[in-house]
Amino acid sequence: MDAIVQLVPIGEENAVTARLIWQVYGLGAPSSLRMKLNILAARGAIERKLVPKNHTADVSLYFRKPT
Repeated sequence: MDAIVQLVPIGEENAVTARLIWQVYGLGAPSSLRMKLNILAARGAIERKLVPKNHTADVSLYFRKPT
């Protein structure tokens, strides 16, 4: 999963969805990539930001903190 970390953009202003990462790099199924990104976020390897999509759903955006 360390290779996936390198695919996540640096900086909150560059945060992207799991689906966009999947579309660019074609890594397995979108749902499995999302699960891996959530695990990495829980471990603190990347950041996850929830953004309201509408009144019933949120979108997860992923990014790495600048070093």
